[in-house]
Amino acid sequence: MELTGRKSSDTQVKISTLLNIGPAGRKVRLAGVYFFLKRFYISLLLPVFSLLLGCPHYSTTRLISTPPTLVSIVPIASGYELRLRAGNPELLFSGYRLYVANRENDSRFPADLNSGVDCVDGILNLIPNQPLEYSIELSPNSGPLAAIGTGENPNRICKMNVTLSSGQYLTLRSHVLVVSITNGNTSGFVFSMPSNSLKVP
Repeated sequence: MELTGRKSSDTQVKISTLLNIGPAGRKVRLAGVYFFLKRFYISLLLPVFSLLLGCPHYSTTRLISTPPTLVSIVPIASGYELRLRAGNPELLFSGYRLYVANRENDSRFPADLNSGVDCVDGILNLIPNQPLEYSIELSPNSGPLAAIGTGENPNRICKMNVTLSSGQYLTLRSHVLVVSITNGNTSGFVFSMPSNSLKVP
């Protein structure tokens, strides 16, 4: 009976050893799984880092800005006041460009987007990033912004030097700067879709 019991005990030990079901075996298996997962995780991260560090041809420029909504155009002492609703919180927002034509469609879709009129010296008196009604002074006269008259919109964005005639159509486009991520140089503008058009009274 002792011999049989000893053989049974030896057999159980051999089976446990082969199957690694003891505490030591479980530790070995867990260590192997951890090592495998660690190597697998690193192998996944390496291509991601290589992609980020090895690709300089991406841009943080917001390519499409929101066009303004033109509300009205009214005569003022220095020319005209163009009133608009706008909200342009874009990081590289740089202003508006005005297009004037005798036909509405020509002001909305000019043959050359560079043919429009910008704010004088590209200077903005304020940034139209709030849900407010703003205005732009349209004047043939040079010089700074005219004083805000009674009844005029005080949220004056800028001044544009332009000579207007009754019956012409006006359209605005907002634009953002295009900046190279590699050297920081600017290379022009990206324009929004056209705003609605207004007819000069």
